[in-house]
Amino acid sequence: MTGSSPLDLLISIDWGSLRHAYGEASDVPGQLRALLSADKEERADAQHALCGNIFHQGDRYEATAYAVPYLFKILEDSSTPERDFLIDHLVHLALGYAQMFLPNGVDLPAWREKASKILSPEYEVHYYRRHNDWIQKAETAEERVSRIESCNLSIQRDRRAAKYELLAYEVVRAGVSGFQKCLEDDDAQIRSWAAFALAWFPREADEDCRNSVPVLMRVLEQEKETAVLACTIIALGLLNGRFDGARPEEIDELVAGLRGYSADTRPLIQWATAVALVRLKYQGQEHIDMLIRCIKDPSFIPDEYRPEYSKETFPFIGPFDEEDVDGYSAKALGSINANEYPGVVTAVLDALSRSSGCVLSKLLKVLLTLTFGPMLEHKSDTAFEGLSELQKRTVTALAEMDDKLWNEEDFVWILRNWEIPARSRDECRTYVGLPGAGLG
Repeated sequence: MTGSSPLDLLISIDWGSLRHAYGEASDVPGQLRALLSADKEERADAQHALCGNIFHQGDRYEATAYAVPYLFKILEDSSTPERDFLIDHLVHLALGYAQMFLPNGVDLPAWREKASKILSPEYEVHYYRRHNDWIQKAETAEERVSRIESCNLSIQRDRRAAKYELLAYEVVRAGVSGFQKCLEDDDAQIRSWAAFALAWFPREADEDCRNSVPVLMRVLEQEKETAVLACTIIALGLLNGRFDGARPEEIDELVAGLRGYSADTRPLIQWATAVALVRLKYQGQEHIDMLIRCIKDPSFIPDEYRPEYSKETFPFIGPFDEEDVDGYSAKALGSINANEYPGVVTAVLDALSRSSGCVLSKLLKVLLTLTFGPMLEHKSDTAFEGLSELQKRTVTALAEMDDKLWNEEDFVWILRNWEIPARSRDECRTYVGLPGAGLG
């Protein structure tokens, strides 16, 4: 990339032959050039357009990967305006929405394997096998043809998504050194975004040049700015965490360094440390307590780092439900092995009994994830006698809670998502063998 000018990177591509969300991508080079405009409004228009065509509601397209080298090239120049947008946009192009990869980060081998299966000839066979009953139940020949065509379109969409999403990720991943260089920027906001970006690109065994861990470790030792340090801590947790449930090996230095930040006086650093150590499976009770505290009281994190109060956002905390302080904390807490930390279920139940609204919903989801596993993995129609002791205690505790919680709007709905018989408190009490409370 260093040998080409930004303009060269644009004119070497036949944009008219590429497609984005709205068709032909011939408008993209003009929008990319406008990112360098001296006119703030023109830049804003270009940013808005690029967030809707080469990236659209999480989808990526044929033209997406072709824009990446140019974005990295102009990111290199410290005079480029609004470089935090460039980093943020590159992460969106690579991932769609980063919060979808929380709390564990990117499992690249699993992603590649999934894409390979979707792109294989066998995928079509399996897809039609899964939908055969639906096709056969068509009442007319025309309806049957329509259902087959619907399956064909779905297969095509799945294959386009599998191809272009992974391609965009791989092309952004190839430019990781550009993010690493931004860690040396004079602007703390750029350094924060760079650390955030690096969190999503784990190296493979033969790729020392793309190994961001040593670079981030140097930042950990030297950085004084709170937001940058917190992003670095979380990034190190995501990059070093494993996907097989095992504790990572040979990270004693990192764990010792992170534990030292548990006693930091800055709330954001305490929270980031808890998130990172939970991801690494090296958490202590104090880190679990920290996550519970942030679910119950997100205002523990100062307003300056929360997007609803500040334009200068902290990258790991976003405006949406799953990426705010309590949402991220809930996801992290849900990844803990409740059998190793039996006190966590008791602590969540205690917090749940005194909560309401959104906090109640998040705590209840955490509780059920801890005891039953993720919602989509839970098996339905399990008799109470077939539950584990931890599951029995949890459901019984819920059945014994008062009508204030059972009358909360989402309480019953969330329980039903985990296939727990709970259309009412009385039904739940009957399920666990308690007498009805007459609250039907």
